[in-house]
Amino acid sequence: MSIRTGRARHLSVVPDMPDPDEQSDGGAVGGAGRTLVNLVLRVTIDHTRPQIWRRVRVRSDVLLSELHSVLQCALGWEDRHMHAFSIRAAGATRRFEMAETLADEPDDEAVSEERVRIDEVLTARGSVLAYDYDFGDGWTHTVVLEEIDSDIDDLRSVCLDGARACPPEDCGGPSHYAQDLEIASDPADPEFSVLTTKWGATFDPAAFDVEAVNKVLHALDMGRSVLAEAVATAPAIGRLFDRVRPTEVPALMALLPRCELTIESSVDLPVAEVAMAKLTWFLEMIGDDGVALTDAGYLKPALVAAIREELDWGLGWVGTSNREIDHHQVTDLREAVRNLGLTRVSKGRLLRTKLGAGLAGDPVGMWRHAASRLPLGKESYETDAATLFLIALAASASSTHRNEMLVETVAELGWASEDSGVFDAQFAAQATVSFLDLIGAHGPQFYFREGGSDSPSWSRRFARDALLT
Repeated sequence: MSIRTGRARHLSVVPDMPDPDEQSDGGAVGGAGRTLVNLVLRVTIDHTRPQIWRRVRVRSDVLLSELHSVLQCALGWEDRHMHAFSIRAAGATRRFEMAETLADEPDDEAVSEERVRIDEVLTARGSVLAYDYDFGDGWTHTVVLEEIDSDIDDLRSVCLDGARACPPEDCGGPSHYAQDLEIASDPADPEFSVLTTKWGATFDPAAFDVEAVNKVLHALDMGRSVLAEAVATAPAIGRLFDRVRPTEVPALMALLPRCELTIESSVDLPVAEVAMAKLTWFLEMIGDDGVALTDAGYLKPALVAAIREELDWGLGWVGTSNREIDHHQVTDLREAVRNLGLTRVSKGRLLRTKLGAGLAGDPVGMWRHAASRLPLGKESYETDAATLFLIALAASASSTHRNEMLVETVAELGWASEDSGVFDAQFAAQATVSFLDLIGAHGPQFYFREGGSDSPSWSRRFARDALLT
């Protein structure tokens, strides 16, 4: 992995390109962001005739490890054996394993089921997830997302319907169970009495009692640890813990409950106006006609001077130059709106995209959009490092605690030493840290590298929203 060891102060010239479409909401269940909804799933035990199936409703932030417990109860299995989930996407299979399996047999191609929400794999009606249980007997299940229910008055897992009893444990798999059903249907079969004795007098393969299933489901302990709650609410944290052992990062674990990730966003207009002031002013200044760039692709001196005057960055400017190349604040501002998909370059002019034009006069919309695009970066080390800074900000960590956490975590990730942990983390997270500096989330002194200062009261809320989206 290569991490730059110096901060770029020049403008990366973007080639001319057509105006992109507005950003889509992505494939998340429930529309934009990660809105909490209920999902109705049909679960079928494959290769069973007559078919054994259940219809269950679960909340969309259920982790796959929690879904396993729901399926065991709803179907009637006794959780005696190993299991795994998988999906087929783009011609490849993604596998989600038990934590114990990955601990015994590390697999770079597999992901812990404890780190993945169900709405990350079942993203739209008709999406399919495979569930394997008891690898020896070979029971496979098909889980299909049938319905997305926005009514969340009751978020408990519930079984809605189903048919037929679950096969007995250790009965040999679908083919052997099919043979057992044939024997059970013929009292004259010489193996009939042996089979019914093995099954027990109360077992009826045709029976299904939805009320009995729900009694077990409602008694199921679905209490979450702090880590499980963080993973369920913040996907970036889930991806980070795919590579981090909780026992090796106590400083990070101590910050998670302080992030208060279960609190929903409540940004209001006055707060958003302050936090997004530089971004909205810059987009308003660009206007519908855009602004001309120099032949080299920089902002022109007159515009640099206007930025200095309007945004009151006088304490941080170097000298009296009005050239963009001398002032990283201007480049940071221009790069921020580009990274957020709010501007483009065409025929030597800096123009707003449709999204940029729409958000120019909408600070609350700008807040939500900016939060949804963080952490910035394409490489995992960039987003991992940026996630750590967002966690520190959301938890109001002191600089001492933050730096201790950075040293521990990047060492556990394996791409920095204790001596260079903070330094390397900051450069890996450069795009995100620069953006947080730009909007003032780290406090005014941090931006100009003159020491730390208290972050504004809204910064914790913004960092939390960034983690949640």
